[in-house]
Amino acid sequence: MSLHRVFTMRKTLVTVVCAAVIYLSAACQQQPPRTPAIDPADVAFGYTDSTGSKLLTLPGQMGSTLPIPEARAKAMAWAVCSEGREFPIRYVQFLQRSAQADSGGTRTFGDDGGHVSEIVQGQAAPADTCLLVPAGYLQAFPISRNEFPKADRDRRSGEYGQRKAEASIQKRPFDLTPFQSLSESARQSVSRIEKEKGRTAKIYWPLHRIGASQEVAAVEFHAMGDSLLGSLVLVEPTRLSFFDMPASLKKGQEDGGCWRVDDDCELSYEEMEVPAVLGEPGRQLVFFTFRGYEGQVLVLFQPRDGKLVEVARNYRPSWAR
Repeated sequence: MSLHRVFTMRKTLVTVVCAAVIYLSAACQQQPPRTPAIDPADVAFGYTDSTGSKLLTLPGQMGSTLPIPEARAKAMAWAVCSEGREFPIRYVQFLQRSAQADSGGTRTFGDDGGHVSEIVQGQAAPADTCLLVPAGYLQAFPISRNEFPKADRDRRSGEYGQRKAEASIQKRPFDLTPFQSLSESARQSVSRIEKEKGRTAKIYWPLHRIGASQEVAAVEFHAMGDSLLGSLVLVEPTRLSFFDMPASLKKGQEDGGCWRVDDDCELSYEEMEVPAVLGEPGRQLVFFTFRGYEGQVLVLFQPRDGKLVEVARNYRPSWAR
């Protein structure tokens, strides 16, 4: 092989390599930076003051008075409150627990101590319960609005409470018939649920609706002997995801409540709310609250293998306002 030919081949190879390097460099520059993965459990819970302009973050764990770490509290950038309303928030300060909180007297906002943030745009409802999330969370898990109007839900709950109270005063059985009028879609959902659980539903109580074929609902089933069962269910066109709340009638009557304190072993679905559903179909999160005499249970669920799995849980005592 001649020296000229070798030189020409080397020159061509160098040209090709250089072109490839330039192309790859340009491609790398054109690629957008990767968005850090968002952990669904990277949340906190809090509640607003009487003006709806400030938030107090609840302790890190149920039954604890220890606050979440300051760095984590400062990282919370948004509050997702009732009706899926989101508000940008800014960290303000840490409040020490006051003597009033330990005296057993009437408490005011901040007496329990904790991290305080302020809502920098808009105004939340007074004494509202909110889910606190960091920057980027709502891009990864956007909020789905509730298409079941609040006015209709409030009207149904009010009528339910009134009829239940009248039945109790008159010492007669409470008739659920007026609350069993279901759409055809809901009837199909109930049929699927009954088939899945192997027991008949006593009542199907929708809480949150997205479109014509997706709902979050509370379901109470007819008792089977001593076995009671209530469930929170996420209904999707191709799957059902359950959070089951089993109870024993005998034990509940002995303890003064099956699901909550003084509930007379009746599931209080009218005290349940779904302030928000976040994320897209197939990767959603359900923010659920259940109010009782003693306080409010707060849970963030994620559907997984037919179950609603707890991602985060907390508790807001009845005096926390």
